[in-house]
Amino acid sequence: MASLEQLKVSHNCLSGYFNEMNNSLNVDISYNDLQGHVPDNKAFQDALIKALEGNKDLYGNVRELRPCNPSFTRMLVIYVHIKLCEQSLQYTKPKTMAKKKNLKNHPSPVFFVLFFKIFALLPSVASASTDEANALLKWKASFANQTQSQLPSWTLLSDNATNSKPSTSPCTWFGISCNSAGSVVKINMTGFGLNGTLHEFSFSSFPNLAKIDLAMNSLSGNIPSQIANLSKLTYLDLSTNQFSGEIPQEICLLTNLQVLHLVQNQLNGSIPNDIGRLRYLEDLALYSNSLHGSIPASLGKLSNLAYLYLYNNSLSGSIPPELGNLNNLLELYIDTNTFTGPIPSTFGNLKKLTVLFAFHNNLSGPIPLEIGNLKSLSSLSFSENNLSGPIPASLGGLRSLTLLHLYQNQLSGPIPNELGNLISLTDLELSDNQLSGSVPTSLGNLVDLEFLYLRENKLSGSIPPEFGNLMKLTEMELDTNQFTGYLPQSICRGGSLQRFTVNNNHLKGPIPRDLKNCRSLVRARLDGNQLTGNLSEDFGGVFPNLEFIDLSYNKFHGEISSNWGRCPKLGYLHIAGNNISGRIPPEIGIGTQLQSLDLSSNNLVGEIPKELGKLTSIKIFTGFG
Repeated sequence: MASLEQLKVSHNCLSGYFNEMNNSLNVDISYNDLQGHVPDNKAFQDALIKALEGNKDLYGNVRELRPCNPSFTRMLVIYVHIKLCEQSLQYTKPKTMAKKKNLKNHPSPVFFVLFFKIFALLPSVASASTDEANALLKWKASFANQTQSQLPSWTLLSDNATNSKPSTSPCTWFGISCNSAGSVVKINMTGFGLNGTLHEFSFSSFPNLAKIDLAMNSLSGNIPSQIANLSKLTYLDLSTNQFSGEIPQEICLLTNLQVLHLVQNQLNGSIPNDIGRLRYLEDLALYSNSLHGSIPASLGKLSNLAYLYLYNNSLSGSIPPELGNLNNLLELYIDTNTFTGPIPSTFGNLKKLTVLFAFHNNLSGPIPLEIGNLKSLSSLSFSENNLSGPIPASLGGLRSLTLLHLYQNQLSGPIPNELGNLISLTDLELSDNQLSGSVPTSLGNLVDLEFLYLRENKLSGSIPPEFGNLMKLTEMELDTNQFTGYLPQSICRGGSLQRFTVNNNHLKGPIPRDLKNCRSLVRARLDGNQLTGNLSEDFGGVFPNLEFIDLSYNKFHGEISSNWGRCPKLGYLHIAGNNISGRIPPEIGIGTQLQSLDLSSNNLVGEIPKELGKLTSIKIFTGFG
């Protein structure tokens, strides 16, 4: 290799000893398993320490080393750096002193002391690695047979038939990662199909374990209290398993934890009271279990917490105001529990919050005005509670909001005009309250709105014509209110409207042209109003996506169009209680998927078409024999 000028083989698994190399060679052999004396030639003596570090046990004369660092505590790293540093100290002595004492090729006495002390420690490292391997094998032996067969790499026997020496390290095993000293630091068996428990896992055998990810397996039993022995653990994910029992209080001794995920198990009991001791915690997810009791107030001490997921449990009691101290919180999910009492006004301190979901609880009292301080909020849901009082006008300042759900409460008063400032909103749902007054025309400014639900309130006045500006609207439900006047003329101008319900109001007048030609319609309910017009003209077109339409109990006249038979997905056609005359067109029974046909209380004549008899499971109400 006389012509070779550069040799870079860092970050591999190279092993063995060195031979002499080209003096002018530029080398980088860092992070391998090389060992022995570094060649005494220019190529290595001029090398920087970063080109040699991270190997097994190199030593020799090397220039430009960093000063010795006595703080190194990992044995093999000490061994490499101390020996190299000692030679560096020798090299930096004055030349006259080196000649006088002939120190150039002899290590100092300090070197020999460190050399022998470190070598005395080497067996303990090998022993520790063997202990970890044996602990993992003991755990493997407790698995179901099928799981054991999926871990062929977990063995102390050599895979090499020519090498009779068994391996003592688990570092090459599937799902196992080690540090440079050969000690296990990470176990990642996500979604591997493990079937067993943690009862035979020897937590005390892994002093350097920092990450455990066993999510999406079939592990069961309780979480052992001995998990507290993993003092260096920063990441623990046992989600989507079948763990049962309580969360052990000892888990609060893992004070280095940054991530704790125990979601989708069968855990019961309460959240440990000392959870606030996990001061480095950034992500806490306990959702979809059977946890009960209250949220510990100490949780408010987790100043680094960014994600808190407690939803879908049986947690109760009031929400502690201390949660307002979580200044770094980005997402808060406490929905689908049985919390009572008010929403803490301290939530207004969570200035970084982007998601606040507290729906499906038993919360009461007003929505705090301070919620309007959460300028970063993109999703807010307080639906399905017992909240009362008005919708705060301060919510109109949440310009980043895309979702606002306040349905199924006891909110009263008018819809604030300020909600028209929420120009990023795509989903607004205020149904099932006691809201009154007219709908503000400012809602027509919400040009990105896709879902608008105002049903089952006490809203009155006309439906704002400005709703015609909502070009992206796909679902609009305004039924069961006290609306009067006419339907907006441009209600389907955007061509995206799929669900439109205005039933059980006091609307009058003709069907808007936009609605007559709204081919995107899937479900429409206009029943229970005073709408007028010729039915064969108003709904004489073809609706290729229509599945359900109810025009009952209005003042429509005319005949039933045969074009209803050209609506291939139509399953429900209700036109009862109008002034419809003529015959039932047989085409209705040919091209549709009708399940329910209600034509009762009209002025129809003639026979029931035999084609309707070919439709299976249809219910027919005609009002005549």
